[in-house]
Amino acid sequence: MNTEKSAVADSILVYKSYGGIGDIFFTLPSIYMLKQQFKTITFATQPRLVNLFQTHLKGISVIDENSVDESNYDTVIELGNYPRFNNDLEKRPQIVYHTHKKVKQHSIEHYKDGIVAEFPHIKKTNERYPYFDKVEASELYYTIHPGAGFLLKAWPIDYYAELIELINECYPYLKAKIIIGPNDPNPEPHFKTSNLNYELVTGDIDEVALAVSGAQFHIGNDAGITHLAGAFNIPILTIYGPTGPGSWGAFSEHVELIWGKRGNCSLRCNYNVILNCEDRVCLNNVKPSKMMFYLMKLLNRILNETSNMYMLNPDYQIHIEDDSFIFKSHENEYLIEISDLDSRTFMLDHVKQIPFDIKHMPSQFKSVFDAMLQLHLFAAIPEFISKVKS
Repeated sequence: MNTEKSAVADSILVYKSYGGIGDIFFTLPSIYMLKQQFKTITFATQPRLVNLFQTHLKGISVIDENSVDESNYDTVIELGNYPRFNNDLEKRPQIVYHTHKKVKQHSIEHYKDGIVAEFPHIKKTNERYPYFDKVEASELYYTIHPGAGFLLKAWPIDYYAELIELINECYPYLKAKIIIGPNDPNPEPHFKTSNLNYELVTGDIDEVALAVSGAQFHIGNDAGITHLAGAFNIPILTIYGPTGPGSWGAFSEHVELIWGKRGNCSLRCNYNVILNCEDRVCLNNVKPSKMMFYLMKLLNRILNETSNMYMLNPDYQIHIEDDSFIFKSHENEYLIEISDLDSRTFMLDHVKQIPFDIKHMPSQFKSVFDAMLQLHLFAAIPEFISKVKS
């Protein structure tokens, strides 16, 4: 391998010849680290991604991996993939990763460790992810991608349809831009509501990136488009099923992530297990109402707005015994005693409504309700007031 170990070198060519789009985004911080040693960095990538990275990578040249003259570079490396697969797509043997399957960390850090091991003069950095520049959209919308490169990782398409309808009911002025790739499922046949505020995005990666870059938030599976949203630092609601989020979790600054295996399945998945799984409980058991609740949690983090409207965490069932309200899920159980008549009446009249209004909540009950919020029994339903006004 033609790797130059000196403190300063002129040029390096970097291949990333295998892996999905998400895997490529995970390598970007490592590629930027190469600036510590190389004056010129050239990133060779898939033809369909060249324009995207030429537009958004700063100080790095981007070329088609199929049109490379390696003699033009002092150093050539192949980043390969994490975890490593035996394949014929790599242009060269990949660099050595001593952390492979040994250190539990995000794959972003894994690639950084590989660069540091290959080039001892480079220091591992903890700098902020080199997010792409967002665009100022002329309309208020979110993006949602029901597909995945490996469709067995995808949440059921009828659930996506129901979630879009729930969001539309809550925010009718917020358009859904539904990203549909060539092999992705389409939620349209599953819609039960007419006059939904949505449009389909069916173009190439550049059209998808333009849509994602102006979104208020993004919803998706463990898939490349979710990581594309992460590259633009778009707030993300995502669901993981058989593939855990530990090494491949979304990396935007604001993420609400549901891992459906928790409480549903203890089986350790590999490729063959996923292929032969008949019920997919890790995905099928996560209902749209739960995703909607987690969306409210995400919006409360990114919108600095107050709200009188709240919803109950659908993981919990409420049982009433005398002066006690018992909130029970498969993981937790909370018993809250409410002896004050006004507070008890408020709870009885409102708590099972979806949503419910706290405008006339008794003042003496506020501290108790705040405690229930801390336990994630309820979530506020914020409005996009400032967004709509602007």
